[in-house]
Amino acid sequence: MLVVSAIIISVIPAILIAYPVIKKIASRAPLPEDESSLRADLERRWESALEGIRHAELEMSIGNVSESDYLWLKQVHMAEAANVLKTLEISAEKERSLIEEISSAANTRSLDSSFKNAHEKEDWD
Repeated sequence: MLVVSAIIISVIPAILIAYPVIKKIASRAPLPEDESSLRADLERRWESALEGIRHAELEMSIGNVSESDYLWLKQVHMAEAANVLKTLEISAEKERSLIEEISSAANTRSLDSSFKNAHEKEDWD
């Protein structure tokens, strides 16, 4: 009886230790994408460019930057987005539609902010 209880007591910790290893081997989950790959870097640059455009629009709508600074920031981030698109070798048609989408979104937001600023100025007068 003592031998059986000693075997059970030693097998339970062995199973608890081996379970994560066996589970990892048994799962056929793909390896995570390499974060240092060119594609991942381009995706980060793309997201950064879009976030820069959004941030510039927000700053313009709040009134923290002048119109000339906003246009400069927008130009810089649009150029970065265009460079990323060229590097990703996206088809010309898709590239054109993406750039038009970004431009229209930026123009719509800047018009909305101009409209709001005009109404705020009227309210103060």
